[in-house]
Amino acid sequence: MKKITSSLKIIAIITLGLMFFSCNPVENDSKSASLLIIENIVGKDNQGNDSTVVYSDVLRNGIAYSDFVTITLRAATKDPNPVMGVSQYSDIMVTNYTVTYTRSDGATGEGTDVPYHFEGYLSTLVRVGSSVSIPLMIVRDIAKTQPPLSGLAGTNNILECKATIELIGHDLRNRKVTQKGEITVRFADFQDE
Repeated sequence: MKKITSSLKIIAIITLGLMFFSCNPVENDSKSASLLIIENIVGKDNQGNDSTVVYSDVLRNGIAYSDFVTITLRAATKDPNPVMGVSQYSDIMVTNYTVTYTRSDGATGEGTDVPYHFEGYLSTLVRVGSSVSIPLMIVRDIAKTQPPLSGLAGTNNILECKATIELIGHDLRNRKVTQKGEITVRFADFQDE
């Protein structure tokens, strides 16, 4: 009888442990043992200096140019001290990204309130324990020729949006890995030098 009671206690402890482990929100999105971490997103102000806000000039000397940010990524394992150690299969390959916009008032109407979302493609390997900085397009030049951005040309109006960047990739075991980051974008027809 004592053996049965001890066995039931062990089963109960294991079951509770599994329940707590399965409730981890990080585990809900991916079966990968790796995490993609966004360390930093840096844009440019209207003087060309590094900034936490992207200043997007809709027309510079009459031409619409794309805007870029530099994003710094790091890969880590969910288990900080894996029993079998870290292997190259824990490294992450980032393959594509999407950029979507929302206004501070919550408006999300593409082509009326905010620019259209878009997708870009990458082939960037992020090794566990190291960081990689890569340029990403945050505003396409064509978006500046379409509403609502085209309506800013020749005015003093400013449109401020939040750009959400979703990075999509997989570890080298081919298990999906995603991560999101955000940066403010201030659209205007800034004065040309």
